[in-house]
Amino acid sequence: MTGPQQGGWPPPNGPQPGEQQWAQGPGAGAPPAPGWGQTAPHPQQPQYPQQYPPQQYPTQQYPPQQYPPQQGYGGPPPNFGPPPGYGGEGGGEPPRKKKRWPLIAAIIAIVAVLGGGGYTAYALLGNSGGASSPTEVVTALAGDLEGKDYLRAASRIAPNETALLTDLGDVLTRELVRLEILKPDAAANQSLDTVTFTGLRFDEAAAESVRPNVTITKLVAGTITTNPQAGDLPFTDSFKQKLFPNGEPPAGTPETIDIAQVVQQEGEPIRIATVQVDGSWYVSGLYTAADYALKSENEPWPTTSVPAAGAPTAQDALKDVITAALDSDVQRVIALTDPEEMGALHDAGPALVAAAAGSQPSGAKLLDLQTTETDVRGHTGLSLASVSIQTPDGVRLDVKRDGDCLLMSSPQGGGQQRLCTADLAAAGLSEVGNSPALNDLAPRLVTALLNVKVLTTEVDGQWYVSPGQTVVQLYADVLGALQPGDIDALIAAGN
Repeated sequence: MTGPQQGGWPPPNGPQPGEQQWAQGPGAGAPPAPGWGQTAPHPQQPQYPQQYPPQQYPTQQYPPQQYPPQQGYGGPPPNFGPPPGYGGEGGGEPPRKKKRWPLIAAIIAIVAVLGGGGYTAYALLGNSGGASSPTEVVTALAGDLEGKDYLRAASRIAPNETALLTDLGDVLTRELVRLEILKPDAAANQSLDTVTFTGLRFDEAAAESVRPNVTITKLVAGTITTNPQAGDLPFTDSFKQKLFPNGEPPAGTPETIDIAQVVQQEGEPIRIATVQVDGSWYVSGLYTAADYALKSENEPWPTTSVPAAGAPTAQDALKDVITAALDSDVQRVIALTDPEEMGALHDAGPALVAAAAGSQPSGAKLLDLQTTETDVRGHTGLSLASVSIQTPDGVRLDVKRDGDCLLMSSPQGGGQQRLCTADLAAAGLSEVGNSPALNDLAPRLVTALLNVKVLTTEVDGQWYVSPGQTVVQLYADVLGALQPGDIDALIAAGN
C-alpha cells in the first residue's frame, strides 16, 4: 500500500508501531516528500459543492517498461507517511488520535517494500496482479500478506510505483552491499518477515469512488503484529560489530495493532486507495497519501486534473520548472512533472493550485541555464554546467561549474569568486567537528552534491521532470561517494 513522489508527513512522537523496522534498517532517514501543510480538526468531512466541472477521465495508460528482475533489499522510499494527528482549536486539548497514523504509515511502508521487488513479480507473473474491482485487489493483497506470498503481493501494487521503488531498491542494495553494510544475498522480503497479518477485512459496501479511476477502500478489521528484530535484517557481521555492542543487535518489542479497535476509537475505517491502470485495479501508496492529505485539509478530491504539459527538450523542462517555481506558478510546476510517475499529484493537483492562489512571484528570474546530460536508468540526468539569474533587486549573478569549483560573478561588479569543494567541506566540518577521516570524506560528499542530477523523462514526445527518480539518483550519487572505511568515520562522528 506505497514513492512524486514530493514539509513532510512524519508520524508524531517518534518511531511508531509498524515503522520500527525502518528506523533500524538501512536507508533510515530518507528525505520526506513535500507535504500539504498543517492539519485541521475535522470531526466529520462536510459535503462540498463541486468546485470543478465534471469530466470523464480516460484510464491512465502506463507504457510497459523493461526492467530486469530485482532481488535487492527494497529499502524505505522517500517518506510517503501521512500528516500528524489533528490539533485542537482555541488552545484546547487535541482529540486523542494516536493509533491511526502509525497504522497508515505502516501500510504505506509495506507497499513500499513490496514495490521494491515489484518488477520481479511482474517478470514472473505478468500483469496478473491487477484485479477487476477495488475490493478484489485489496482482498487479494490481504490474502497474499497473510500467507507471506510476497511475490504475488508485490504484483498488486500500481505499476508506476513499483517502477520507482524497484529502482530505489536496486540502488540501495547495490551501494549498501558495496559499502559492506548488507550481505550480497540481501532480499526484499527479509524486512517483511518480522510482520504478521491476520484476518484483514474490508467493508466492500463502504468503498468510496472519489474519481472515475480512484476508489478508496475501507479496512475495518484484522491485526498487524510487528516483531522488529535488527538481527533478522541482512547486515554483514562486520557492520554489526561496528554498530552494536558485542556485535549483537538489541531485541525488538512486539507490537500489535488491532484494526477494529482503531476503527472504533477513530469512528471511521482505514482508507486505502486503489487506482485503475489499463483496465485493472491496483493498490496505490501515492494515492493513499494524497487522499489522507486532502482529508486532513477538509478538501474533497478534485473532479479535474492538472493536465500534463511537457517541454520540447529535457533542458527546457528543467528551465520551465525553475521559472514556474520562481513565479509561484503551481499549476505549471505540476504540469511539468512526469505524468506516469506522478499521476496522483496530477489528479490531486487542482487542490494544490487552489491552495496556492494569491501566492506572489519571488521576483527572481532565470536568465540562462546550461546543463550536462547523462543517461541514467533510461532517463536523462541533467547536472549543472552554468546558470544566470536575476535577483529580485535586479542584480545579475552568473555561476559556472569549473571542475570541482564554482565560479561566481556579477556583471554589475564585485569581481569573480571561486568556491571549491575544499572550501565548502571546510565550512561543513566547522559545524560537525574535525577528524582525519572526516577531512578525507567531506570533499567527496561535497563533490557528489555538486554533481547532483535532476532526472527527466520523455513521455509521448514531451519531456518532464521526474521528482521520484531524482531522489533515487541523489541516493546513488551520495552513497557512491562513500567507501567502506568511511562508515567507521560516520559512526564515530555520530557518537
